[in-house]
Amino acid sequence: MRKSKLVVALVGAFAATSMIAAVQAADPLEPYPVKGKVIQRLNAFDNPEGSIFSADGKYVFVSNSAELGMPDKGFHWTHKGGYISKLAVQPDGTLKMVNEKLITGLTGPLGMAVIPVSTKKFPKGTIFLIEAWAPLAEADGTEVKDPTVLDPKIIAFTPDGKVLGAIKMGEGSAAAAVAGVPATLGNALSFDKEGNLYAIDTGIAGGLFNPPIATKGGGAYMFPVSSLDTLADGQSASLMYIPVPEGGPDGIEVAPDGAIHFNTVGVVAGLKDPADGGMYRLTKQDFKNGTLPAPFATGLGALDGLDFAGSVRLDTEIKNTNSVIVTPPYGKPMMLTYDQDIKLAGPADIAVRKLPDGSYLLVIPELAATSPNNHDNPVTVIKLPANFDRF
Repeated sequence: MRKSKLVVALVGAFAATSMIAAVQAADPLEPYPVKGKVIQRLNAFDNPEGSIFSADGKYVFVSNSAELGMPDKGFHWTHKGGYISKLAVQPDGTLKMVNEKLITGLTGPLGMAVIPVSTKKFPKGTIFLIEAWAPLAEADGTEVKDPTVLDPKIIAFTPDGKVLGAIKMGEGSAAAAVAGVPATLGNALSFDKEGNLYAIDTGIAGGLFNPPIATKGGGAYMFPVSSLDTLADGQSASLMYIPVPEGGPDGIEVAPDGAIHFNTVGVVAGLKDPADGGMYRLTKQDFKNGTLPAPFATGLGALDGLDFAGSVRLDTEIKNTNSVIVTPPYGKPMMLTYDQDIKLAGPADIAVRKLPDGSYLLVIPELAATSPNNHDNPVTVIKLPANFDRF
C-alpha cells in the first residue's frame, strides 16, 4: 500500500529458523543479486489486494477490495462492493481471466489461503478469504456509522466459486472472545501443514462508528484445524491469540520450516509502530503463551504482503519504495529489482508458486487505494529464476 492506501489500513490493506535477529534497515536497501523477470502487467481489477494460487497451481484468485474510490470521502471499503476474480495460469506464466466476478457481494476482501488438508466441511484445496469491514461506506459515499452493520468474517469457497461456509470474527464470536474485542480490519491468512489457520486483524478504525467499537491495536489468531468445522457451524471453540498492541500487524505467512511470520504496516495507518516496519517470527509455543517476541528486522517502512520463495522471505513495502523486500536466511533485507523499469502502485498481498523447473511465479496485486473502481488497476506477474533462493 502507498500512504494513501493505508489511510488502506485506516485507516490492509491493507526461512527460516535461522534468520539473523534485530537486523535494522536504516539505510537504503541494497538490491538483491538476482533480478525478477516481468512477464505481465494486467490492468483489469478494482483495487486488488490479495492473490492466491489454487492448490494445483492452475489458477490464481484475486480479491478486488473495491475501495470506495472517492478521494474527497477518504478511505473506506465499499459495503458489499468487493469480489473475487479467477484467472488461469498459462504455460508461459501469464494470467488469463476466466471469471472476472467469481464471487460478489463481499466487503473489503483481502488476504487468502488454501487449506492443505480436508475437514468434514472443507475439502483439501478450499480457499479461505478474510474480509475487512472498517472503515465502511455505501457505494454512494455515505459513511456507515452503525456498528451493528459490521459482519467481519472468514469465508471459505471452492475453486469453482461455491461458498462452503463462514467463520465469524465480529461481536459474540470465538475470535472476539479470545481477543477481547471484535475484529475490525481482518487482513491476512495462512495455513500450516497440519491445517491450523492463522489470521491477522490490523485492528483499526473502530472509532469511526457510533458508538465506537473498542479495539486493542490488532493481533494474530490461531484457529486449530479441529475448530474450523465447529466455528463454521456457529458453535464456540477454543482459539489462541497474540496481541500486537502497537504497529498495525498486516501480512502473515507460515514459512517452510513451520515458523509463523508476520509484519507491521502501522506507520502508513497513522499508528505508532516502534519497529517502524517490523518483521516477526512466531512459534506455536508463542501462541500458547500469548506472547509477542521482538522483531528480527526493523526500520523497513510500511510492510504489507508476505510470502516465501523457498526459504527466502518476500514482503511488500508501501510507504517509501512501493517495492518487494527480499530477506534470505542468515541475511539482511534487500530490494527486489527487475529486468525492466517498472513502478509498482501499492503492492499488497503477494502469492508465490514454485514451478516444475525450479523457478517461481510471483503475483503482485496493486491496491491503488482511493482510485475509482474502473476495472483498470494492475496485477503484475514476475518470474523468479530457479537460483533465486540460493543466495
